[in-house]
Amino acid sequence: MKPNKEVTIAVGLCERDGKFLFLQRKHALDMWDQKWEFPGGKLENDETPEQAVIREVQEETGLTVLSQTFFLKHQHDWDLPNKTLTVHLHCFHVQLDAGEVIIEQENAHQYRWCTPDEALELDSLDANHDILNIFFKKHAQNLD
Repeated sequence: MKPNKEVTIAVGLCERDGKFLFLQRKHALDMWDQKWEFPGGKLENDETPEQAVIREVQEETGLTVLSQTFFLKHQHDWDLPNKTLTVHLHCFHVQLDAGEVIIEQENAHQYRWCTPDEALELDSLDANHDILNIFFKKHAQNLD
């Protein structure tokens, strides 16, 4: 049996004017490179998920979080060659300021603003696709 590593991450479904922000990931592993994902990342020491999503969105996009609303905790397991990686994702619906996106060049190829339908068509990480489906289903129900 392979060892298991657990990581806690906060991600933001960053919305502005009805579109959502995605980053195309740069990564050494082919399974993750060029996949689309939400801004976000690992919690630092003694950091809450709420604090982490604000910090990570600012670091990865240069944008300021105006508000964030927690909507889901999601778990995803990655079967890696030498271990199983269990990721605990704290997911927030985030409203952003009107600034210009400035991505971290070492961590992202590019960014894209997408409608919900466009977002579901992206070649995104498996966990992100699951989260999108849950979020858009809940979001649509709230509009009814």
